[in-house]
Amino acid sequence: MKHPDCFIGYLMFLVSLVERSSVSAFPPQNIPQERLTKSHNTINVYGIYLSTHQFLLRHSFVNGTGKPVSEVLSEFFGNDGYYQSIFYQNILKITDHQNIVQKELASFAHYHVNGEQILTAHNYVRSLRKSLIDLAQSRPDIDILRERVGQCLYTLQQFYSNTNWVELHGDTIIKEFGISATLPVSISNLSDEPCSDCPTDLTSGLCKNNTITTKLTSGYKSEQDVPKPLSNNQGIGKCSHGSQDDTSRLKSATGGIYKGRSSSANAPHFYLHNEAFEAAKLATIYFLSDENDGLFSHLGIYLTKEVFQIKSKKEIMDYSITFVIDVTGSMSDNIASVIQGATTFVEQIRQSERIPEKYILVTFSDPVDLEENRVTNDADEMISWINGLTVSGGDDCPEYSLSGLITGATLSNHNSSIFLYTDAPAKDELRQTEVTEIMQRKNLTPKFRVVNECAGRRKRDTYRYKRQSSVYDSIAQATGGDVERFSSSQELADKVEEDLMNELSIIQSNSSQAIYQNNQPSSMSIIKWTSTITDQLTNIEVDNSIDFLRIEINGTSNSSGILLRHPNGSLVDLGSQDIIVQNSDFLTILSIKSPPKGQWTLEYIGSNPLTINVTASSSFDISSYLREISSEGFFYPISCNPVLDKEYAIVVLLENIPANSSISSIVLVDDKGNVVTTIVANLLSVTPNLQYFAKTKFYKQIAGVQIHGQDSASQQFIRTSKHTINPVDVTLTMKPFIGDLSLSNLEQLEYTITNHGGNNKSLSLDVSDDKGYIVENRSIQLHIPPGESENKQVFIRGTHPLTIVTVTTSLKDEETQIVLQKLTKKLTVSSAMRPTCNLTSLGDTCQNHRGNDSNCYDVIWQGSARVNYFGVGIASLDVSSSSVNLTYSPLWSSYGPLDVTLQGDCCTRSIVLTATDNDGFIAQCRFNLFSEDSSNIITDSFEPIDKKETVLNLTILGAAIGGALAGIVILTTGVFLKIRHSSLKSSKVKDDTDIQIDISRVEKWDQNKTAHFRTFMLREPIVSSTPAESFFGRVH
Repeated sequence: MKHPDCFIGYLMFLVSLVERSSVSAFPPQNIPQERLTKSHNTINVYGIYLSTHQFLLRHSFVNGTGKPVSEVLSEFFGNDGYYQSIFYQNILKITDHQNIVQKELASFAHYHVNGEQILTAHNYVRSLRKSLIDLAQSRPDIDILRERVGQCLYTLQQFYSNTNWVELHGDTIIKEFGISATLPVSISNLSDEPCSDCPTDLTSGLCKNNTITTKLTSGYKSEQDVPKPLSNNQGIGKCSHGSQDDTSRLKSATGGIYKGRSSSANAPHFYLHNEAFEAAKLATIYFLSDENDGLFSHLGIYLTKEVFQIKSKKEIMDYSITFVIDVTGSMSDNIASVIQGATTFVEQIRQSERIPEKYILVTFSDPVDLEENRVTNDADEMISWINGLTVSGGDDCPEYSLSGLITGATLSNHNSSIFLYTDAPAKDELRQTEVTEIMQRKNLTPKFRVVNECAGRRKRDTYRYKRQSSVYDSIAQATGGDVERFSSSQELADKVEEDLMNELSIIQSNSSQAIYQNNQPSSMSIIKWTSTITDQLTNIEVDNSIDFLRIEINGTSNSSGILLRHPNGSLVDLGSQDIIVQNSDFLTILSIKSPPKGQWTLEYIGSNPLTINVTASSSFDISSYLREISSEGFFYPISCNPVLDKEYAIVVLLENIPANSSISSIVLVDDKGNVVTTIVANLLSVTPNLQYFAKTKFYKQIAGVQIHGQDSASQQFIRTSKHTINPVDVTLTMKPFIGDLSLSNLEQLEYTITNHGGNNKSLSLDVSDDKGYIVENRSIQLHIPPGESENKQVFIRGTHPLTIVTVTTSLKDEETQIVLQKLTKKLTVSSAMRPTCNLTSLGDTCQNHRGNDSNCYDVIWQGSARVNYFGVGIASLDVSSSSVNLTYSPLWSSYGPLDVTLQGDCCTRSIVLTATDNDGFIAQCRFNLFSEDSSNIITDSFEPIDKKETVLNLTILGAAIGGALAGIVILTTGVFLKIRHSSLKSSKVKDDTDIQIDISRVEKWDQNKTAHFRTFMLREPIVSSTPAESFFGRVH
């Protein structure tokens, strides 16, 4: 990097902000002045990278004998690094899901394994993992699966930062956490006092050996929903988290056990940070890649590759064949033709010059949860599956064809065809945009083959039927596909044969091209776009990484008026063999092979204004992200339009930047290519991808983000990322909803709308979904004064198990009818009814004695709650304070409701009641005993987790099931293994508060990731032909 002054300025910026950090975990990003501090992103890079290495070896994608890890992955991903960059960008997406939990759910202790909520955190991860696996096995949705992975990994990694596991066992792991039904460890109970006092001044670095228990515990943190209990003894008590912003560290036991940072100024157990990181890394690897328990084994090969973007260049070039087939009863007259045609198709195509990399069969029916999918690279197995097809069900005409199409597209390779056979229009036509987006992203071509559409079956109203039928045409038009409709099975059979011949022709023509493309750079990079007028010069920067230049000139079909000059000033002969000129209506395209490096110029002699788009075949490309800046200086994802005149961060990720290049600035441009603002680029991270950032405010719409710099020959380069940024004066946020909608239960979606402008706002909040699950408040009118916010709730009930519902929320200006903000959220419905918790009563006893700590033990309060559940019994009821007694009926029945009475003293400001069912899904009620508003002391906190508390107490299934249920009380005795206490290492640990940054490490940025990752990824290289068992050699 040739701008050390900018880098030092960046460090000063972070010093001023991050030192105020309220992050109670591993930080979301690396902190440059704490070089030894490992972030969640670093843990993910290590963990997913090494898990992927095991995955590739286990399934023989690469021969790993005698090769280090980095070489194995580089060999798999290909020679230009593009697909490896996609792999790392996907890790950033997973980290983004972690960051949302870290920021938006900071006040809930169990997400962070604080407040001794260890079992609750364990069951939370276990239930998320179960719902993830259920979804993968029924209706895979890559976005949701990736989101669940990030949410699981966040809490899993926090276990090692925020509990005393590392103090007891070093950098080993507890493999059962988030996986098994029980934890084979002894956990502190609520009456234990596991910590002793240590200095509260974090800068002293003397908070050591303050854990005085061999049981597992975690620290309490102020401002979270589980407060730290008062100590009954001098000098000892419950452990605190202990970060700078944790005021509970000032009460016995003073200090804390947090080790998420390597700086003594930020973490009392900073000296154990590296052990915590190593344990979190190993736990991540085990959670993902263990041969029996790992997620990879439950997802299967194809879904693992999709969710984690483990895609090689060869695989992208290889194609797949996908059949999506309607198996409802009305297809009985046509299914034989489909079976015969499809089997012939597979039989013939397996003998072609380029056989498919895989075959995919998706069958859909009604209801939607009857959908099935199968994937194989064995043609005989595919033929066997097709021949085994049978039909049933489907009384009305429209069917869930788009859901089946989305599944097929998800499993398909890029640049492939999908054949859909049906006799009905789409019942789920609201998923049209979703289908189009995935088809365009993967360059898939859909072939809709529709026979006897709705013949002899009950139709809905004519208008809706026509709309549902036309969805196929709209998708085909947007994606380059086609729709054929037939009146007989024979016509369909003839078309299947024609499709086969066309597909074979395409495969034949693409064979030689595929071989050529496999040796070419994988990406087309955007250099710039601009608008020009007569006699105006347009500069085109061509750097050393560009192999092919494409100049698209919109507004003229006459190339004679175009003057293109080489970097040396000579005029380019547009008739030469190195230039391909294509002319069509008002469009001229110039394609230049191996263009000389330097600054080209283009001049147009004509009367019409032009738009010029310049792209290039280059391994060097960029992508950009908009990030919100927290008060602590960390960057977090933003899901909607930014606010006018508020500061944000633009982060640019550089893929395969040429060696010895330097970055000077980040430039924002409008839709005409005009520069809106230029900002100095600051380094954000070096590994695994180079990232720069710039802080800025927005006052007008942005269409693109550019990076400007120079290569090793001092030749200027520009890369552009399309990125629409539309600043507005209102914000719309949705409270994170983690886990499933509980089947048949009423759930609540919570929104906050804020007016940041200077005038009153009349707004409309509109919420819709593609399944008809929204039951109330679809449209809400709002009138919000300047600087004010309003909270609104929308109710939703998922009525079909394991379905995916897409909720779209828009915020519209009533006066202009312009949509200012829009959010889209996918939710899943649980496979069974999960528990919910509702508060039913709470007196005001504690509120009347608020602030009188001297006699708080003598003041008693009583409250009650109702836990509703059906089909899956309650395994346990837990409360967050030892001063509270619970009274409830025996937990023998699989059917609720269950009424719970709570009674305790007024020495704790809030109480959390947790009900856990036999599958690990939890429901929580929160009792705020000292409300800020004395008139509102019952708080039914609607927490977004696998059991969200419902606000309404409804009877979903009507009357009680068939009288009293006889039950057998099964007493389960948990057998806990006593953990040996291992003493802490006494070796001196260096503090990492003021480490100097090695600027040369940035200046010598190495393009060769193979050599780079040999030192980055492992403390010692792993050479193996089989998955490395040594990763789990230290499992507790």
